[in-house]
Amino acid sequence: MSQRTTGTVDYGQLFHRAPAGYIVAGTDGTILAANATMCAWTGVADGGLDGTRLLDLLPAGDRLMYRTHAGPKLERDGHLGELSVELLGPDGQRRPVLLSITRTADGPEPRDLMIFFAAPERRRYERELASAHRRLEDAEAERALLLQEAHHRALHDPLTGLPNRRQLEESLLAALARAGERRHGVGVLFCDVNNFKNVNDTLGHAAGDRVLEHVARMLSQAVRDADTVTRYSGDEFVVLIPRLDDPAELEAVAGRVRACLADAVTVAATELRLGLSVGTAKTAVPSDADAAGHRELASALLIAADHDMYRVKTEMRQAAAEG
Repeated sequence: MSQRTTGTVDYGQLFHRAPAGYIVAGTDGTILAANATMCAWTGVADGGLDGTRLLDLLPAGDRLMYRTHAGPKLERDGHLGELSVELLGPDGQRRPVLLSITRTADGPEPRDLMIFFAAPERRRYERELASAHRRLEDAEAERALLLQEAHHRALHDPLTGLPNRRQLEESLLAALARAGERRHGVGVLFCDVNNFKNVNDTLGHAAGDRVLEHVARMLSQAVRDADTVTRYSGDEFVVLIPRLDDPAELEAVAGRVRACLADAVTVAATELRLGLSVGTAKTAVPSDADAAGHRELASALLIAADHDMYRVKTEMRQAAAEG
């Protein structure tokens, strides 16, 4: 085979040093060039196959099969893919191979480029390829899981597992957009754990964490399935009520939230009676409100509920002082 170089690629060296068997033949099957691997497999010196015919390298059964089936297909389609045959080697040894042939029009006369893959090596390669593919799939699945976990961590409180403030903001904006389309209201409850500072100061922050986990569980059980409890910051929780068809629904949910801590809880071997200060706010959403309008409504709704919560807390302190 003539030496052709394009850039830094020497096609002659690629042909002769390939681990697969390469043959260039005329369309009548006469071998014009064979690489070193092919010569080694058939037990001849380099160049020793030139002028012989492909069929001379095959046992009788494969020659018959080639004449009756493979040859006509090559003539018709111009290619032949992975035909299982045997090569005759030294002392009559037979080497199972997979033969692929492509007919080219490169040059003045058509040529057949034949590639022989040793069948055992090919099967091993396919197994290795399948194994590599499975490893790639496993790596991609692990990467997707890590991304999913990272996304979850970014939107959830690590202590309680509840959605965090960032997730609340996204959920509230989405709820307001839907409310504008469907003409219903949206409500929020702003909740603060009463006397939480005393728990931290007297029992320690670990006990405070257990209290927050308990409050998160009780709040999640008190609200409806469609409502969302979030840990807003510290000992503050916000309940998003994404659909209010009747204003009375807001107070009904607030009542269940206020009552959810009625039972005492034991933390750090100490029985605690907890309570919540709950502020409420609701809003209607204009149907023509845009994204900027939704952001303004979301901010106003949270501020109103926060102010109402502080009003409730102030009234409780005044009542305690007067009592």
